[in-house]
Amino acid sequence: MTERQAVACIDSLPPPLARELQARQKAVELFALKGFGQVSMRELAAHVGIHAGSLYHHFESKEILLFEVIEELYETLLVNAQHHLRRNRSATAKLQALLQAHIALHEQKGALFQVAEHESRNLCAQHQARIQQLRQRYEEHFLTLLADSGSSSPHLKAAVRNMVSILNNIPAWLEHAHLSKAERVKLMLETAQGSIAWALGMQRTA
Repeated sequence: MTERQAVACIDSLPPPLARELQARQKAVELFALKGFGQVSMRELAAHVGIHAGSLYHHFESKEILLFEVIEELYETLLVNAQHHLRRNRSATAKLQALLQAHIALHEQKGALFQVAEHESRNLCAQHQARIQQLRQRYEEHFLTLLADSGSSSPHLKAAVRNMVSILNNIPAWLEHAHLSKAERVKLMLETAQGSIAWALGMQRTA
């Protein structure tokens, strides 16, 4: 989805919902730019275009806002994964579809991935546990496809965890590289698959 398409989608929503979505997107952009801990509620209100006195009518707290946007990201990843697992037949096709869907979502929500990867430590213990649970459920889809005889080695689990972190970060690392979109996607896929190939080799020799 391009920026123009995203704006069109927002414009098609009822005005209150559209304003809330725009405010969340602007908040995520600010968290990604400055870091969650460096953003005050007053600055957040100014950035999203809400009067400071009414900010709490829109967001219960800054921490809950952070939790909700990260939770929504992992729930979207899970929905996408379930869709592609049903749609494709072979394990190889499913794996490729999951990787490509992750990269495609990053194209739409790059700032949100950055916030999810680097700012979740600012969540309370309960919210961190919920995000970790969602991430583990997402990683389980990869483990199910890759594990031999239904068993996952510690090497494979670590590699999948590392691969998801790579997928969350590498598009931003390549943002200013002089590569075409096709070249970036190819490099991202090869990098992610490299960690999996290593883990599968370790699992076979263990």
